[in-house]
Amino acid sequence: MTRYAEALARIEREVGIPFPPGSEAEAEALARFRAFFGTFSPDRVARLLEATYAEDVWFDDTLKTVEGRAALGHYLHESASAVEDCRVSIDDEVTNGRGDYYLRWRMMIRFKRLARGRDTWSIGMSHLRFDRDGRVLLQQDYWNAAAGLYQYVPLLGAGIRAIQRRL
Repeated sequence: MTRYAEALARIEREVGIPFPPGSEAEAEALARFRAFFGTFSPDRVARLLEATYAEDVWFDDTLKTVEGRAALGHYLHESASAVEDCRVSIDDEVTNGRGDYYLRWRMMIRFKRLARGRDTWSIGMSHLRFDRDGRVLLQQDYWNAAAGLYQYVPLLGAGIRAIQRRL
């Protein structure tokens, strides 16, 4: 069983459906998530982390898997510190009515070191589950890291672009 599947099973067992679909609690939880990533910066991570993420959160953004809010806070602070600007726009939100939320998004990143001064764009989707307090308990992101990040890494980026040309 994968770590993702294990996290899903644990949350389903311990939390189930945290709030009714269409409820005020659901709207508030989704609004907190949107606000957290609307403008992604170190000060916003520090200020909004506790209200947005559960203490025992399971998080995977395809680059790294992190368990626990303290470890996630460190990872997100480091990530936010590596960019000049990062904004995420949520284009669509869907729920299955059983506690799973799927958010389709666009992300703009302007790195401090990679592709200096250039806005890079990526698209992705996040699978979320919340605790009963409306904080993210699970986040599994699906996005094209090759287009959004790796292609700008020296040497690695050249290799990725060469492969893309051959396909």
